[in-house]
Amino acid sequence: MARPRLKLDDVDTLGATDVRDWWVRLHGAPAPSIALPLLKLGVAYRVQADAAGLRNRKLPALIDAPRKGRVMPSRKLTPGTRLVRDWHDVGHVVTVLDDGFDYDGRRWTSLTAIARAITGAKWSGPRFFGLT
Repeated sequence: MARPRLKLDDVDTLGATDVRDWWVRLHGAPAPSIALPLLKLGVAYRVQADAAGLRNRKLPALIDAPRKGRVMPSRKLTPGTRLVRDWHDVGHVVTVLDDGFDYDGRRWTSLTAIARAITGAKWSGPRFFGLT
């Protein structure tokens, strides 16, 4: 007998027990102890992946990467790139150089130092400029 298929439109109408049952069928593992809406998203994701004929095997590896001590690849900034950020209604422009950054007519070695100069507080430079 053919296994029943779940349609994406039906996921939202499932109760907690049904969502957990479908999680086991689709993921091959017990449902984690998370909120019902998140479980529904996980089930809906797998329903869509199956319908499209693909299963993204890289997603779990990317999710687990920080916990396993691996660093996610960072963006490579090429010389000449301009980073723009508004802070308290003032525009700030940083130009990427071969060996650092140009901001406010000065050469800087890190984005973090620039972010601190702009905000007066400790910031991650890449995060401040929207690179992470």
